[in-house]
Amino acid sequence: MLWAALSLHIFSVVIWLGSLCFLSAVLYPVLEVEKQSGSVLAEHFHRRLMPFLWLCLWTIGITGVALYLFSPDFIYGRQYESLITPVHGKIVLFIFIVIFSMRTNRMYALYRRAEKDEKRTLHLGAMARTIRLTILLGIISLLLAAWEAVSTT
Repeated sequence: MLWAALSLHIFSVVIWLGSLCFLSAVLYPVLEVEKQSGSVLAEHFHRRLMPFLWLCLWTIGITGVALYLFSPDFIYGRQYESLITPVHGKIVLFIFIVIFSMRTNRMYALYRRAEKDEKRTLHLGAMARTIRLTILLGIISLLLAAWEAVSTT
């Protein structure tokens, strides 16, 4: 059970972070250069990718809780005597990641409703900034996971 949760967790993180990096590093810059912020291509990518990103994000959360609870070291809260540990930092970062993902979703809704091309470009820029911040939080969370893995061995 622990290996299945760990595998799902790792695959979801890779897919989620890779998809965000694709949006931020490939799709948005191309759309800005081509002046196609309202193109059918952008609509297609968002419509297909956003639900998949949410699925990956919730899979990360559920498997993260499962990994925490099914850990052989977990004994009803006595595992971590201090409140400042990499695990607790990852939990806090995950909460912020969910909040910023909800903000990205709201920006996407505004982007779809915007009628003028200038407003669409503004919403696209705000989405890109929020996604970059979410990527940064994801990378910090990965570093905390590495710190936890090194400190427990």
